[in-house]
Amino acid sequence: MYSILIVDDKRNEREGIARLISRYEFDLQVYFAINGEEALEVFEKQTIDILLTDIQMPLMTGIELIEQVNQRGWNPVCIIYSAYGEFEYAQNAIRLGVIQYLLKPINLDEFKKLFQEVLAICEEKRRRMDEQDKLKRTLKNVQDEKEARKLLVYLESEEGDISEFENTTFTPILIFSYSINVIKYWENYEQEIHNIFGDELILINRGESQFFILLKENEISEKELIQKCQEMIDVSRHKYQSEIFIVAGNTVYTLQKLKIEYMQIIEHLDYHFFTLESTFLYNKNGVLRKTSDILPLYLKKIITYATLEDYEGMREEFVKAFQYVEKEEGFSSIYIKYTFSEIIKKCCEILHQEDQLLQLLEEIYCAHSILDIKVLILNMLEIMSKYRKKKIDQNRLVLMAKHIVEERYSDCTLSVSSISENLYVSAAYLSTLFKMDTGQTLVKYICHYRMEKAKDMLKRTNLKISDIAQQVGYANTSYFISLFKNHVGYSPAKYREKII
Repeated sequence: MYSILIVDDKRNEREGIARLISRYEFDLQVYFAINGEEALEVFEKQTIDILLTDIQMPLMTGIELIEQVNQRGWNPVCIIYSAYGEFEYAQNAIRLGVIQYLLKPINLDEFKKLFQEVLAICEEKRRRMDEQDKLKRTLKNVQDEKEARKLLVYLESEEGDISEFENTTFTPILIFSYSINVIKYWENYEQEIHNIFGDELILINRGESQFFILLKENEISEKELIQKCQEMIDVSRHKYQSEIFIVAGNTVYTLQKLKIEYMQIIEHLDYHFFTLESTFLYNKNGVLRKTSDILPLYLKKIITYATLEDYEGMREEFVKAFQYVEKEEGFSSIYIKYTFSEIIKKCCEILHQEDQLLQLLEEIYCAHSILDIKVLILNMLEIMSKYRKKKIDQNRLVLMAKHIVEERYSDCTLSVSSISENLYVSAAYLSTLFKMDTGQTLVKYICHYRMEKAKDMLKRTNLKISDIAQQVGYANTSYFISLFKNHVGYSPAKYREKII
């Protein structure tokens, strides 16, 4: 029997998943936790094979919990339980090696299939643990896997003494597997790697689904590297029924350059999200290349960043896309103009910033070079980013104005002018901004807030009407009574009598 820890702050979600596990008769010992801290306490006491965690929880997110669990060496099979809209968390999860997702609302067939796959992974992990001595990876020129891990730690944090690798030539390759078959038949798959790339390599596992290869050959041509990676794709696809994602880097001669190349390769791993078939990317001189057109991957990622309102991310991907089309051959001018016009149009629609779109599209189609198009789009992104910042600043002014009313409603000197002076803007500007954002004037908002406070006092206290008027900012009791009657429909005394 395997064990599963279900982490979710909502009781009905936890119990619902447990009922489904029972319904499909999965042989699992179920534990519960309502947040990340409680989950870590369960891990301290129990052996947990499967961790199923929600994304959004108090104290720590599901991603932070997985990071904590991995750092402490527990290494369960992790399942992210999330809604379709939580794309940004999926990007972080990929870096943690998490490839199992349970989407809300739960589809029963997908739930059953997912748990069958997860239990298969657990079976394979247990088998591998039982045969640890037999399946322990041996790395040529490195005493044991610990030495290879030491090199990986250096690449990710620059810690540790790795002087034995100082004068070694490396060509880095990262393989991401989409299938559990690679894990299931790892011993055979590892041999396939050696058969294709040779024995002069260091092989390091970055989690259950990522394999980092460092070729130690002094010279490997671009043609040969592409050929070997394509052969790896063919073997994975036809022999192991597994699609894989490969990113290869440049040959480097120092550890410092290897670290730079490594970080770029890990960054390119994000593009895995935008393709389901086997893909080979080559980080040649800082520009990604692919055996077929890679431009759609850049464009899909731009749309993702637009959805997240991440203008800097959009800019970076646009720059990469332009670098790619500038270096590649075979793109016609009309194709470039059409493609970039469509993608910026989609971005503007997503971000609701279409005011200057028509003019921009006209300028793109009239452009004389790709550089002109690049400048036009990047300038447009800069304008859109500043507009968003201005909008945020305006919203902040409205919120601050409301906060001042909430704090000073009992002050008879409170007015639009006094609030605008506190916020260092003109009264006219603040009034216009407040009306645009809330649909009512600031004067009406102050009056409404005071009347609501007065109603509350009439319900809860025995204060005189004149005292209540003073406490909500009106020195003239008659004026207060008149305003209250207009606002509520009754005089304060009648309202109190009606409520009682």
